[in-house]
Amino acid sequence: MPPTSDHPPRILIASLHTAAALELQQLAERRGFAVRRVYSGLQALEQSFAFAPDVIVLDEALPEMDSLDASRTLRDDNRIGGGIPILLLTARRPSPPEHHVALRAGIWEYVTHPFQQEELAAKLASYVLLRREASRSRNGHTLADASGLYTVHGLALRAQELTLQAFHHAAPLACIALAPVTSDSGKAVELVAKILRDTARRSDAIGRVGPAEFAVVAPGTDGVGAVLLAERVARAVHAARVTDGAGLRAGYDAVANARYTPIEPKNLLGRATSALRAAKAGPATGWIRAFQ
Repeated sequence: MPPTSDHPPRILIASLHTAAALELQQLAERRGFAVRRVYSGLQALEQSFAFAPDVIVLDEALPEMDSLDASRTLRDDNRIGGGIPILLLTARRPSPPEHHVALRAGIWEYVTHPFQQEELAAKLASYVLLRREASRSRNGHTLADASGLYTVHGLALRAQELTLQAFHHAAPLACIALAPVTSDSGKAVELVAKILRDTARRSDAIGRVGPAEFAVVAPGTDGVGAVLLAERVARAVHAARVTDGAGLRAGYDAVANARYTPIEPKNLLGRATSALRAAKAGPATGWIRAFQ
């Protein structure tokens, strides 16, 4: 059974009149969900805010708006953000590149029809439980600072969500920790914060892990991509010519496939931070370190 609360779990299903959507609706209703059906991408956007669902399911073929564009729009709105599971309903087997694009668009998982009903019911219940536990964890905590970057607590919550998404898409996952090195630390820290905000992908989570240290949790990014990200930030820092020649130190940890190399989100953050501190303690030639 889905988790109980002061109201039944809510699921929004956006699909035309397909057998898959009807079967999903009937399954959810039998399991105690309050279900709202809509029939286009624009209706999905409107009702996502009005209905306040715990889970959103988008058919991959929606009229009026592409389903991935709908997901991106929802992720960009603070009322939805990254914490509500968005699933993509399909009748075929998505390719690895399609999984990669869906992950970047904020899709947590593909749901392939025909589906095994008990397995899907358990999955929906687990998503609702995760959603509500995350909401309770957010209560009373500051998740982002004035600049819009995640706090340590907020970043840890997003890392948990992004690790789950990478697992379901069998995608790589990386965490990159960065810190400027300069005597004018205040100016350099704000510069790095601005560069990260300006260059971040929609799917990335960026936060502070220390007074002058940052971390990026990047789904769809492997070890090579982590190095490239750090190099882009380092070039931008150098080009800005911060007083007394600010440099950058970076550390990272990455897995090539989060399904076949499972990792605890807290370990991913901890390993990247450890690698950063090793880089800060070493010579400038080793400015970026992988976790060993």
